[in-house]
Amino acid sequence: MLDERADILFEIMRTRRAVRAFTDEPVAVADIRRIIAAARWASSAGNRRLHRFFVTRDPAKIDLVSMIGPGFYGMPAALIVICTDLGRIAEAGVPPDDDTTWIDVGTAAMNMQLMAHALGLGTTPVTSVSQSGLRAALDLPARLRPDLILQLGHPAAQPGPRATRGPRLRVEDITDWEEPGGVLPASDP
Repeated sequence: MLDERADILFEIMRTRRAVRAFTDEPVAVADIRRIIAAARWASSAGNRRLHRFFVTRDPAKIDLVSMIGPGFYGMPAALIVICTDLGRIAEAGVPPDDDTTWIDVGTAAMNMQLMAHALGLGTTPVTSVSQSGLRAALDLPARLRPDLILQLGHPAAQPGPRATRGPRLRVEDITDWEEPGGVLPASDP
């Protein structure tokens, strides 16, 4: 049973891709809620939970954000913006530039992308956007620092060749073991 669950999870992780073309089909609120619930289960430094999630499905706002975000691809049906709540940071006594807040953004984003993929949806994370421009475009309160946009929608067939990908690395290529000779063990004894 556990091996089967691990295989399912691994397949979701292995097949998830950044989606750069979306259909016009709206994303159900229930799916967005489930994706945000997945973010709630991401690891968080000190279990502080310093983030808020801003969701828009407004095509006019999504179009506006696409104009100020050079890393924006396609026209997704929804955006989920992972924001750091500066009010919560102050209450917790955490410096605003504390690196753990960025790590927490990444873990939340990865959980969200995996859940979206499991639901048959596509995502692309975007960080190349002006924070002040994004705050103005979405009318975010000053206490929210927008850290990452997650484009969300139903994947469309992508015409033409796929994006070039780097070499597929094996576990052996990326792992050093504290074993005699530094060789990756084949399995546990």
